[in-house]
Amino acid sequence: MRRGLTLLELLLAVALLAGAAAAIVHLTRTALGSMQDIDQDLAWQRSADMTLAEIDRLLLRRDRDPSRADAVTTTDDHLRVRLATGATVTIRSEEDRLLSRRASDPGRLLLAEIENVSFELDEETQLLTVRIESSGRLTASRTWEVTP
Repeated sequence: MRRGLTLLELLLAVALLAGAAAAIVHLTRTALGSMQDIDQDLAWQRSADMTLAEIDRLLLRRDRDPSRADAVTTTDDHLRVRLATGATVTIRSEEDRLLSRRASDPGRLLLAEIENVSFELDEETQLLTVRIESSGRLTASRTWEVTP
């Protein structure tokens, strides 16, 4: 009656176990690398959504006095909102960042790693559209009606 494995059977079992372990390690590293990319994309998307919410908050606080026109103005690279308090907030793209500035403060970072941002105000329909694109080609956009 035989007890245990022969040396050849033991070597074969160890080789199979080592091959399986190597495959599992490679698969795990690949999965973790992909998860890190997804986490970075989700973090950027959350930050972009928070930036659009900040613009939404500014538009809610804008000057609605009909005798004073142009409470919201845009160009290709910035959005300017005159608030009911009289202060003016400018959101501008500089390099790969989106910054918010009031006249008296040095500005604060709203969003980084942007490739392109567009601010469009349709004069006829009074619709403001903000579209932000990341360097990884993720996009976030929102449209507001800015009638007084």
